[in-house]
Amino acid sequence: HQPFCSKIICHFKPSFKEACGVPELPEGGSEEHLPLSQFTTVDREAIWAEVEKEPEKYLPRNELSEEDLPYYVDLPDRMAPGAPDSSEHTESADTSSGHTDSENTSTFSSPSHDPQELSHEENCCAPIPMGGRVYSKRSSLLAAFQPESFKSNTKLSLVRADSDKTQASESLSSDEEADLELQALTTSRLLKQQRERQETLEALFKHILLYLQPYDSRRVLYAFSVLEAVLKTNPKEFIEAVSRTSMDTSSTAHLNLISNLLARHQEALIGQSFYGKLQTQAPNVCPHSLLIELLTYLCLSFLRSYYPCYLKVCHRDILGNRDVQVKSVEVLIRIMTQLVSVAKSSEGKNVEFIHSLLQRCKVQEFVLLSLSASMYTSQKRYGLATAERGRALMEDSLFEESLINLGQDQIWSEHPLQIELLKLLQALIVLEHHLGQVQEEAENQPALSREWQKALNFQQAIGAMQYVQPHPLTSQGLLVSAVVRGLQPAYGYGMHPAWVSLVTHSLPYFGKSLGWTVTPFVVQICKNLDELVKQYESESVKLSISTTSKKENISPDYPLTLLEGLTTISHFCLLEQPNQNKKSAAISDPINLRNAKNAILEELPRIVNTMALLWNVLRKEETQKRPVDLLGATKGSSSVYFKTTKTIRQKILDFLNPLTAHLGVYLTAAVAAVWSRKKAQRHSKTKIIPVASASQLTLVDLICALNTLQTDTVLHLVKEVVKRPLHIKGDEKSPLMDIPVLQFCFAFVQRLPIPDLQEHFPSLLGVLKESVQLNLAPPGYFLLLSMLNDFITRTPNLESKKDQKDLQEITQKILEAVGNIAGSSLEQTSWLSRNLEVKAQPQVALEESDTEDNLPDAAGASAMVSASAPSVYSVQALSLLAEVLASLLDMVYRSDEKEKAVPLISRLLYYVFPYLRNHSAYNAPSFRAGAQLLSSLSGYAYTKRAWKKDVLELFLDPTFFQMDTSCVHWKSIIDHLLTHEKTMFKDLMNMQSSSLKLFSSFEQKAMLLKRQAFAVFSGELDQYHLYLPLIQGKLAVDLFCAARTGYLKLGSS
Repeated sequence: HQPFCSKIICHFKPSFKEACGVPELPEGGSEEHLPLSQFTTVDREAIWAEVEKEPEKYLPRNELSEEDLPYYVDLPDRMAPGAPDSSEHTESADTSSGHTDSENTSTFSSPSHDPQELSHEENCCAPIPMGGRVYSKRSSLLAAFQPESFKSNTKLSLVRADSDKTQASESLSSDEEADLELQALTTSRLLKQQRERQETLEALFKHILLYLQPYDSRRVLYAFSVLEAVLKTNPKEFIEAVSRTSMDTSSTAHLNLISNLLARHQEALIGQSFYGKLQTQAPNVCPHSLLIELLTYLCLSFLRSYYPCYLKVCHRDILGNRDVQVKSVEVLIRIMTQLVSVAKSSEGKNVEFIHSLLQRCKVQEFVLLSLSASMYTSQKRYGLATAERGRALMEDSLFEESLINLGQDQIWSEHPLQIELLKLLQALIVLEHHLGQVQEEAENQPALSREWQKALNFQQAIGAMQYVQPHPLTSQGLLVSAVVRGLQPAYGYGMHPAWVSLVTHSLPYFGKSLGWTVTPFVVQICKNLDELVKQYESESVKLSISTTSKKENISPDYPLTLLEGLTTISHFCLLEQPNQNKKSAAISDPINLRNAKNAILEELPRIVNTMALLWNVLRKEETQKRPVDLLGATKGSSSVYFKTTKTIRQKILDFLNPLTAHLGVYLTAAVAAVWSRKKAQRHSKTKIIPVASASQLTLVDLICALNTLQTDTVLHLVKEVVKRPLHIKGDEKSPLMDIPVLQFCFAFVQRLPIPDLQEHFPSLLGVLKESVQLNLAPPGYFLLLSMLNDFITRTPNLESKKDQKDLQEITQKILEAVGNIAGSSLEQTSWLSRNLEVKAQPQVALEESDTEDNLPDAAGASAMVSASAPSVYSVQALSLLAEVLASLLDMVYRSDEKEKAVPLISRLLYYVFPYLRNHSAYNAPSFRAGAQLLSSLSGYAYTKRAWKKDVLELFLDPTFFQMDTSCVHWKSIIDHLLTHEKTMFKDLMNMQSSSLKLFSSFEQKAMLLKRQAFAVFSGELDQYHLYLPLIQGKLAVDLFCAARTGYLKLGSS
């Protein structure tokens, strides 16, 4: 195994290639499956001579010559005097904090020159972390790495900042203290935000290592390729070998050389020279270190190494370094994957060894930080590609990232590294699970106190923006934050399949953080799918597509990927897993699943809304006519994402169908929530029952397409939601779902064909019976009456007497409930009196009302509507009864049962006649609606017993004609009154004016004559020609009396 390590060590000093006889790689050649025979003997003596040679003293910067620098270094006019150009890595951070350095120094290093800077803790290879809040606090080491221009610019910026503060302080005026205090608060808040951002970035880049000179990335790629080839062919044997081979420097010369080079590398990390004599050190620098730790350390070192921005390198060097980073992660993936197999053996010794390896090398921490830094780089490039370029450049000059050369590539240039890092994270999550939970401290505490402390520690870790020991990856705020942001467009659409794969494969291992992680991930999936729908709609009307979709090409199977991820995550959290496999042990605690389930259920309306949007696109694609090409073939969709409509349709059904069995009530409530948000923007204000919009009808079509939801099941679920309505998450007024679910049910019933409607009458009857007994808002009872009327008008008479009796009972209950609403604008004349009168308050006319806008306000209304109920509902109730009552009763009660309906009609008219007796202007809406209701009822002869007496009284009332022309229904009411009573017209003609007893003689005669004329006017043409002699005689008597008294007063008919 020694040649592999020797090959990797070439990374530390690229000039070793003369000593290591490794052939050059052809440029662009494949590095996979390289034969081991290409290795030649390493000239250790040459390497020893090279590194132990005393470094030459460099001339001042203006006297440097190209001969004094290696052939691959291009820094003659950029390096500061005395900068150590022979070491390859340096830390991109402040080294002024001794405590921070001590915590992160590797045990691979030799004893430090300063014991305060290095310690011998059991950490593997963590470099000195980035520190320093502002540039003025950087160490002299970092200053030495910077060019003179960089240092001078930094100094000038600090001087300018101090000058601004001085000017602000001199401008203080006692007359403007209030404004200055406000300005000071604003400035303080901005400074605090800037400081927090600075701290976040410092934590984000603290793991970065900087190269001081270019290196040959092809040689490193070759070495990693050989390692990867061995790990592919013999992973088990190789891992066992490197896990048992110790770094004992006394055993072989190779290990002695490797140990010496590692010590020099650590010296270079703290600013010392890579070359020259090392300080006196113990014979065994790393007596307990193994080769597997060396490999892990090397991979992590290459992963977090970058070129500094002040070093002149070509674009090819940056791309080569990026390839090295990707290849190092690929090797780490194979190592960690094999360690998973080792950990599964459940041997205590192996578990402890792997856990120690991860902890000493800080694998999880460096991988998470590398992923976060790479994502931040992608986000910055996205910002530069959009409108915030100037702001992004300004911020670059303020923070630590300005020291690192991240390249000027596109947003997707970081994707290869991120994809491999996600694969590595997935392997590490599985590995941590098999290693088991870390033993918590304070085991002697009581169980309750220990659980409380665990919960507190988890909350701190999940909310932290830096790696928190000793919590697992799934409890790290860095990972949760990365997952939440992973699907945002700023990080590139090309990464979305990798993120979906990571989350779906890690579901059994998330533990407590399951709900924290997957819920916002699911929400972002829905947002991305909604954005695709918007893009499709924009393309369909030939509008410009969004900026995001222009910047990056999205894979055609992108919606399928998101749908599959959404299905896997939702089913895992919401459904019980029938086959419990060994992975389920990771979430044995049912509390974690329950919390995640509740979190997903809260977002179920959003998910259903997304499914409805996709379903609507599929309907458009399948129904609209496509142009035909020259060969006669029909062209596909203009959008590449919706060409496979059948596949997307099946994915949607596969997602929703399994949810209906155990979560049907939640699904129906979610449909109701979406229904309430998709109401038509403009609707007819004369419609009491809102007409379903196109988006709402799409919901109905989607539910009907689910083969697991039969008609009986849908009606049963509606009944359950009405009985126990849920609240909509996030809405300010938090309305109940009973009214929207009844609206959905009404649209669903209207869609059913007549045979199905008649077949499922018992289920519909159950919905009506259960709903009418509840405390619904007035629009709820309107919907029940409309559903009942739709069923009765579309289906023939029921053959079963029992069904007919049940139908009559439910009809009576619903009509009485609507009648109570109709009387909501009435009040008793006195405390003990049963007489009702209209409240003296304004009323809302039907054409002025907005039924849908009033639904949220009516959510808490009672079935027995109180006197404070809005008058809009009383007018609507009267209008709805006028539309459906007469025909409804005529069909519900058969010919021999008509008399059973009369008492019900009388009870309903008890709330109608008080409106008809009031001729005030504010009562005009109710007066018109009541007249329309009475007109429709009076057309049926069997109803006359319920209204004849009251109508005649109203007709003879002196204020009868005090109404506007819109009350023409009275014409038909009087016609029905005279038609159904054969002697009524004759009695009216023979009526004496003295019977009115309210006016003087001549006024009585005039009023009587006016009513007689209106009676003739109400009838049809020639309807009363048989009574012509009686009419003529009546007129002759009236004219004679008028001529006799010398006064004639005829009213207009």
